[in-house]
Amino acid sequence: MTKTCSVPTPEQRQYLAIREAAERTMLEKVFKAIEDAAAEVADKFREAGLEFEPTSSDYFTFTVQQVTFVRLSGGNPDTLEGGDPEIGERVVRNCRHIIDHYWKGSGDLNIPDS
Repeated sequence: MTKTCSVPTPEQRQYLAIREAAERTMLEKVFKAIEDAAAEVADKFREAGLEFEPTSSDYFTFTVQQVTFVRLSGGNPDTLEGGDPEIGERVVRNCRHIIDHYWKGSGDLNIPDS
């Protein structure tokens, strides 16, 4: 038996359109903030005469990921303490689902099973 989804009502489609537009706007702001942070560090290093490799945008992306994970798990992002391990496990399983469902077998990413 195949599973089918019901056709959304006009109100449901409107709800989804509003929510998805807000989500896109939010993510654009997050990605811009990440790029701005990396550029700011590079500029400050130059101004200070420091000859360090500038901090990459990946560093700031991982910062967002870590803080978001801890917040989703109910913990304190400043101390990383106080999170609910069961919620944390659900978040990790969600990430594993993305890997298994969308990436494995495509040849794009070879992640060993844990």
